[in-house]
Amino acid sequence: MGGIDDRASGLRKVMQILGIPFYRRVAFGLTGAYLLVFLFALQDFSLGGEGIGFASVPLDRMFDRTGTVTFEPVARLVLPGITFLISPLNLGLGAVLAFLAGLNLTVTWIAFRQPKACRFNRSTGVLASLPAMLAGSACCAPAILLLLGIQATSMMIGVFQVLIPASMALLLITLKLILDRTDPEWITR
Repeated sequence: MGGIDDRASGLRKVMQILGIPFYRRVAFGLTGAYLLVFLFALQDFSLGGEGIGFASVPLDRMFDRTGTVTFEPVARLVLPGITFLISPLNLGLGAVLAFLAGLNLTVTWIAFRQPKACRFNRSTGVLASLPAMLAGSACCAPAILLLLGIQATSMMIGVFQVLIPASMALLLITLKLILDRTDPEWITR
């Protein structure tokens, strides 16, 4: 029964933090920036593109995998200067990771700027944001390994298949740990 109360308490704290306009803007700003970087690393969002165009394929293709946890796009939107491959599952996965990373970084910011609101010391709060950065490397690191050669790539491919799910788990764990030590009553802008 304590687990349900803990989740409700954590959710209540998140809602209290997001109820403060400044921290809501910080959290959603970080979420949006992180999502763009995530999509850019997956190459679902890229710079370049001429004119305006839209193309689509059958929606059932969205479940076809391009990697362990990456999926096929079902549409392509081209605008002057950008190209966006619309993959609903990649977008959803990226949005969840980005929101968790945005919350982690926001609560870490609170811990760093207002130590009385969070019982973590400053260095622990900064270290808590490390999993947020891990999630970003999960999608672009295999491309870096391709540059190193086939031996390194084949050796590490098994490791990279679990980085995105591991990143999500680590983001949830660190968010819970830091929220358990945060008192929203002490938080000010």
